[in-house]
Amino acid sequence: MNIIWFSGRKMADLCSTTQKSLGSGLVERGHNLIFVNPDLPGSHTNYPWTHCSITASQIPGLKSITLGNKMNKWLRANPPKDKTIAILDWRVATQLTKTLQEHKISWILMDRSPPADSNILAKLQWVYWKKAWKSVQTNQKVGCVVSQTHSKFVARNVRVSQSSIIPIPAGVNTNQFQCGIKSSPIKLCYHGKLDSNRGLMQLISIHSKLVDIGVDVELYLHGNGNLTSRLATLRNKKIHVSESLDSDNLAQRLSGYDVGFLPMPDKPVWRLASPLKRGEYLASGMIVLGMNHTGHQMDNSGDWLQLFDDNDFIQGSVDFIHNLDLEQLRQSQTEARNFAEANLDWSHSVAILEDILSKQY
Repeated sequence: MNIIWFSGRKMADLCSTTQKSLGSGLVERGHNLIFVNPDLPGSHTNYPWTHCSITASQIPGLKSITLGNKMNKWLRANPPKDKTIAILDWRVATQLTKTLQEHKISWILMDRSPPADSNILAKLQWVYWKKAWKSVQTNQKVGCVVSQTHSKFVARNVRVSQSSIIPIPAGVNTNQFQCGIKSSPIKLCYHGKLDSNRGLMQLISIHSKLVDIGVDVELYLHGNGNLTSRLATLRNKKIHVSESLDSDNLAQRLSGYDVGFLPMPDKPVWRLASPLKRGEYLASGMIVLGMNHTGHQMDNSGDWLQLFDDNDFIQGSVDFIHNLDLEQLRQSQTEARNFAEANLDWSHSVAILEDILSKQY
């Protein structure tokens, strides 16, 4: 197949792992892929696809609008000569669908997350999100989401038939993320955005309570966000805070850690998610502790996934870690790795996307 992927996300974004993994997987399966996004020309030389750079406005609120318009202008000037299908990020879909139809190019919608901002700009984002999904319904197309909960959310809020909404869960590169040598002390970890809306300060409380009851434990936090400066002032030799790590460095670090946290609270944006870090923790042979909601739950999970209600997350995590014996911990970590190999590799997600594209091609 010939595929054009129109995306508003840059590859340097922490959340770009999905498009990197799905795009690479499609090329590995023999498909021709053109990736159109705001990255600078020449910045995709290490990726296996053809890249087209479209610059976007830097004015908040206008980025997606101007980007979509410029992508549409590019498409009109460069219509594909051969049969092609497009993947549309919901942020730019509205401006492209008419031109795609004019050139008889089929398309699918890609929605990895509804608008997550909580400021006034979110209202504008929600308008474009709804328009994108209404185009799916109007044109009898297919949209891709990250989970069944996400699918139900779309169907409920835009009245799109659930038969037109297909979940493609987040995966993990099980060749890159491996279970390494684990050693004392017990190493706890969170990686991702260090933002105040993610419940991260609870991890400090969990660590402190474990130290107070005599558990030899260290906490590692990797990322950037509005909590970075506050976390840097903790002055605790057993709490280690770093900036975001590239994927190879992150994989190497996680391979030696023991417990990964999913502290994101029970709010709509997190309930709809399929967090990348969960798969990366499991593939690295880590057990996972988190908040109990649909974004963190997994079918057929074992003792390596422990989820707690909001008011029990801190104490439940403390009690669980305190009561772990080394043999039990290592057994659960092995089972976590085995589950990731069998169920979470990106190849499963790529196969779902390839099937969707081939049926719409």
